[in-house]
Amino acid sequence: MGKLDKSDVLNDLLNFIQKTTSKPEEESLTILQKFTTEIEKKLSQNSSELSEIFTSLDKVTHNQPIYLSNIPFTSLCEHHLLPFFGSFDIAVFPKNKIAGISKFSDLVNHLSNDLTLQEKITQKAAEVIHKELEPEGVFIRVTAKHLCSDLMNPKSTISDVITTFSTGIYELDYSLRSEAIANFK
Repeated sequence: MGKLDKSDVLNDLLNFIQKTTSKPEEESLTILQKFTTEIEKKLSQNSSELSEIFTSLDKVTHNQPIYLSNIPFTSLCEHHLLPFFGSFDIAVFPKNKIAGISKFSDLVNHLSNDLTLQEKITQKAAEVIHKELEPEGVFIRVTAKHLCSDLMNPKSTISDVITTFSTGIYELDYSLRSEAIANFK
């Protein structure tokens, strides 16, 4: 893929704005420059690989579930290029390794700095945690508000979208999933 010519993008967006709104060209250009700079910054924040996020603490004897709730995120929908935002709830049933609590926030930030779908980041978070920490199981619940649905169909907006993904014993044991959900406050 070639290098993006930002001036072409700005000109095309400016053309679109001028045809669909009554904003003066100078004001539109200022808004668009700020918009493209912020989007570029958001989508280029990931400087590390996913596997570099997790550094585990080996030889841990903690063998009960660990719950993390309300880890905030904001991402951009790959279908509409509009934001969706909300929170991740994570349950990990460790085997021999755990990670520092901040690493889970780092993972959420990394996954949300992309054009994506809520379903994709829910599944990817579970898969990365399962691969890196090798726990008995992982359960992820993501709750989000999608601005694309509000803007495109304001008469029938959806308040929240909830997605889940399970690995290991959380896939098999409904009572463990229920316990996790009860602990996500």
